[in-house]
Amino acid sequence: MEQIDVVSVAPGEGDWDRWTALPGEVIGTWTGERVREVLDLVAALPEGEQMRCFVPRYGIRVRSESAVIAEVAFCFRCRNALVIPSEQAPGLPTWFTFDPESSPAQELLRLFRACEV
Repeated sequence: MEQIDVVSVAPGEGDWDRWTALPGEVIGTWTGERVREVLDLVAALPEGEQMRCFVPRYGIRVRSESAVIAEVAFCFRCRNALVIPSEQAPGLPTWFTFDPESSPAQELLRLFRACEV
């Protein structure tokens, strides 16, 4: 993985079950060691109790060279993450839950918010 684009997910884009890409604006790009750090944080997210709102505020677009590997939208309110896999990673799960109060989730949220400044 070479870079991660941080996406501010567009509000009101409710047809998430039809998304082929994250709707919204790229507000930052992470490269180098930060890519591994963020992927490690995502991998370390503990499961959480699923809620139902799914109004994601942030997402990541994981890239290798010019190809998109996967995109993930995170809803810190309902504890769900939607994964949009690509041809490069077709076997990824499409949903997972996470505990937004966990240390990895809080650090990920801090990094997302830092991109908005």
